[in-house]
Amino acid sequence: MGKRRVSAEDVAQAAGVSRTTVSFVLNNTPGKSITEGTRQRVLEAASQLGYIPNEDARRLARIRSRTIGLFICHSQFVYSDVFITRVLEGMSQAVNRYRARLVVQPVSLRDTDYRELARRDRAEGIVLINAHADDPALRALAEDGFPTVSMDFLDDVSIEQVYLDNAAAAREIVEYLIGLGHRRIGMIVHAPSVFLSARRRLEGYRIALEEAGLAYDPALVRHADFSEESGFIQMQDLLRTGTRPTAVFAGNDVVAYGALQATHQANLTVPEDISIAGFDDDYMSRFLNPPLTTMVLPAAGHGAAAVEALMNRLERDPADASVQPQRRLLRAHIVVRESCAPPVLQNARQ
Repeated sequence: MGKRRVSAEDVAQAAGVSRTTVSFVLNNTPGKSITEGTRQRVLEAASQLGYIPNEDARRLARIRSRTIGLFICHSQFVYSDVFITRVLEGMSQAVNRYRARLVVQPVSLRDTDYRELARRDRAEGIVLINAHADDPALRALAEDGFPTVSMDFLDDVSIEQVYLDNAAAAREIVEYLIGLGHRRIGMIVHAPSVFLSARRRLEGYRIALEEAGLAYDPALVRHADFSEESGFIQMQDLLRTGTRPTAVFAGNDVVAYGALQATHQANLTVPEDISIAGFDDDYMSRFLNPPLTTMVLPAAGHGAAAVEALMNRLERDPADASVQPQRRLLRAHIVVRESCAPPVLQNARQ
């Protein structure tokens, strides 16, 4: 029979202390009142017995006490954005696996000191969602080396990133509409242009038009602010243009819901009079009348992957300059439902 592995309980008995004290000493747990004499007794007992800590257990012990923050750079509609809810589902499951604690913090565009906000929440690292353009606080985080994961692509900011290619995904939606035969396609961007995801979805829309030989027309573009109401208002305005579009791409499903309601109120039928496509594949999108063509995003998986990336970052030695921030690209795909159709019937009805 092989020799029994020395346990932390053995060290505790030899040093005349509790197993908890042994754990505090060997894991260098901060904030614990342990005298230097007790610390030395534990270390000497561990050395004499040849105690080898279980690295998996030590890693779990380090993570178990950790708090991480989800900072949401958003409008006042943060709690009605279903995409955020699904991200939180995925994050919560991942955080529970690590036995860590998650703090959710909506951040206004005026708040710039993420490190200070993290300190107030006692968060050792943060995940950022809906990052906005030209935010100097992002560069400050990178320069400080504070453990941070962005859920948006940041081209020239050196922090961990788990992101979706918003431009490519939006381009795919618009290419689908063009493939149906639409040539006058409007867009209701889901958010103001200060948000990076809004900029990139608009970029994908524009690229798809230009590559198909269609002129980009600013008169067909509106900006919402994440909400159904803003989608409703912007669709009403878009329908008042001289020649209304035959199809509209809404930058997220919630905005598409408002656009659908405005269309119905104008006594127009989807997709016979106008096609509408969304982005996110929200739970309700398949139960609308008609069900919504949209882009399927791995929202819960996105949240879980961001937690994994942050936990891995927290485990790395911050003094190791050879370790570069990682970037992970997630995939999305279109799901075709009944809200889009070729414009043949539309042309006959106009």
